[in-house]
This record gives sequence, C-alpha cells and structure tokens, in this order.
Amino acid sequence: MKICIYGAGAIGGFLGAYLTKAGHDVSLIARGGRLDALQAKGLTLHHGDTRFTTRPDCTEDPRQIGPVDAVFVTVKGPALSAVAESIGPLLGRETPVVFAMNGLPWWYDHGRDAPPTTAAALLDPTGSLRGVVGESRAIGCVVDCPARISAPGIVISNRPTKGIFTLGEPDGSASERVFALSRVLNESGMDSSVTPEIRRAIWAKLLVNLSRSPLAVLTGAPETALAEDKLITTISREMIVEAAAVAATHGIELTLDWPRLLEGEYRTVHRPSMLQDWDAQRPMEIDSIGTIVSRFGAEAGLQTPTIDRVLVLLVMKAREVGLY
Repeated sequence: MKICIYGAGAIGGFLGAYLTKAGHDVSLIARGGRLDALQAKGLTLHHGDTRFTTRPDCTEDPRQIGPVDAVFVTVKGPALSAVAESIGPLLGRETPVVFAMNGLPWWYDHGRDAPPTTAAALLDPTGSLRGVVGESRAIGCVVDCPARISAPGIVISNRPTKGIFTLGEPDGSASERVFALSRVLNESGMDSSVTPEIRRAIWAKLLVNLSRSPLAVLTGAPETALAEDKLITTISREMIVEAAAVAATHGIELTLDWPRLLEGEYRTVHRPSMLQDWDAQRPMEIDSIGTIVSRFGAEAGLQTPTIDRVLVLLVMKAREVGLY
C-alpha cells in the first residue's frame, strides 16, 4: 500500500518505521532539521528491546509524492491549518485520511446524529480542513503508544508491548477501507482494532490526557510524579468527573477505572506529549484537549470549574512565551 504519514514526530515515526519495515511504500512529510536527518540517516526506532533503521521517502513537499492510498495525519492540533494548505496533492478520489491525534477532532459532528457542536468552529476555524480534506475522508484513530523523539530521526518507545491504534469511522460503519487499514497495521507489527464507537474511544483517551497533560506542563512533572502527589490526583479526579459528565451529554457513558486513571503503578516516567511540546517550546494541543471540553460543557449547561481553572493557568503560561 502507498501510504503517506503527514508529520514525522514520535507517533508518525513509529508508524513509518513499522510500515516501511513491512514493505509498504511509505513517505513522510517533515521539515527542517528533522527532514535533513531522515534523508541523511534514515528513520531509527528503538521499541523495547528492538532496534531497527528504515529509509522511507521523506520530503516537505506533498507534490513530490502525489496521490496515495491512505494518509495518516500525526501532527499536533495547532499544525492542522498548515496540513490543510498542502495536503491536496496526496488525495486521490477515494484516499482516506486517518487522524491519529490526541483530543477531540475537528470532524466530531460528522456522522453524529445530533445537533452540531462548536468543535468545527474551534478546531477548524477557517473551514479549510472541511474544504480540502472533506469530512467523508476522515477516519478516527486513538493511539496508545508512549513514544518520544530522542534526536532528529530517532524514535524511542520504552514500552515493550505493541503500539495500539484503534480505528473507527465517524458514522460507526464497518467500511471496507477501515478494516483494510486495520489489517495493514496489524500485519506490520502493530495492534489495530476497529470500533463502531470511535467517539467513545476518543473520549476515554481524552480523560487520560486532560487529567494529566495540563498538570504536567504546569508542574514540569512526569506521569509517575503526578500520581504520587495526592493533591494533584484530587485535581485529576475532579477533571475526570467533569469531562465524563460532559461526554454523557453527548450520549457517551464512560466506565471510570479509577486505579488505572490515578494510581502510580499504572503509569511510567513518560513525559506526556503536551509536556514534550512545552519542553521543545512548540504550540500545545490546548484547544482540542481542554478548551473544547469546557465549551461542550457550557453548551450543555454544565459547569466545569476545575477544568476551567487549570485551563486559565495553562493558557496564561503558554501565552507568556508566545505558544498560544
């Protein structure tokens, strides 16, 4: 399969390494020093006790690639407008676009039997994604694969288990394309299933990100340290309860496994991706992980006081250095 991965960060690199190793025709969209390193030395993945180097095609210009069978978008939310500006040459008549990203997606209302929300207005404010990609191409993807960039062209995932990529159509249908992509991922050495309830899976992951990532940025602490502080876990619990209540207004009832959500034995010293972005002074996924939940709550007449307070602090910290 001819696959383009738009974004050669930790998750994009993880996907690209395994798909290339499996023999697929893979290209990566990257920029700057990361692109230079990939072109010069290839893409190296350290996954558990395994290490290997692959050489996918790498460019910053999608026009050099042309139409592909599938696109995986693995950039962070703030970069989506740039994706919309240049993704066009990759899209054939039926090319699906998998958004393997944290947070609630810009296509949230597509295929949802309910009045439209503020998701598109917040996460695709110019309508460029709807206009260029189109909601009908979108496939949701929830990623469970702690990974980081240790140096340009080098991805490290210390967890020895397979990277998990849960796919789903926005309308819940069992389409041929989503199962074909799931098979490709599984046959390439990853763990991919298809769910008819992709929004439920997205919300479940969001509870984890929302209750940890902003607090990690505010404190500078990795996941294990957050879990060891009981006052921090109290804040995390409040944020989870508020977000779950908001999800329920959309007909999504979530099972809250409190030990796995809060206790340190289920965490690692991994620095959440939002904290990695802060460390590198990159724009963070504040809107798709936090702001959107607060807005959904307001739409439903629900108060989200703890989420709102944490957001105020996070936004102020980001604005002071020009990252929001």
